[in-house]
Amino acid sequence: MATLLPVRMPIPRSFAKRGRKAGVQDPTRSGRPCVGVDLAAVSRVRQVFEGRDELLKVVFTAEELRYCLRQRNPFPHLAARYAAKEAAVKGLGTGLTSAISWLDAEIVHGPLGEPRLILRGEAARLAEAKGLHRCAVSLSHAGDYAMAAVLLTA
Repeated sequence: MATLLPVRMPIPRSFAKRGRKAGVQDPTRSGRPCVGVDLAAVSRVRQVFEGRDELLKVVFTAEELRYCLRQRNPFPHLAARYAAKEAAVKGLGTGLTSAISWLDAEIVHGPLGEPRLILRGEAARLAEAKGLHRCAVSLSHAGDYAMAAVLLTA
């Protein structure tokens, strides 16, 4: 029978004991992990995008559309990618701004079929400025909801 061992977690600097200087870092280049999560209603994505090919091309890349539109029901897949784009910009700490485009975040498939997030343009520049070089993404959809979680790390 396997024995489970406790995981030792480091104490974050902000919780250091009083009297100890926590060391001030530049918050714009902290390299600290950042997380973003978003939930999208599949019915709302269907309502907004169904029959609107030009709008689809504004929000989703050609590869994302190729994958989603070949599915029997593309809207849960589109909703998951929409949520991933929202989660990515939340993780970057900005939300969607005029400088960041919907196409700056793309979900592709890795060699084992796992989702991967690619940042381009202003989103990639911002991640680099914050010292974030790696990301993990998880997508899920069930019923009328799709969700995405994005973890950005140094």
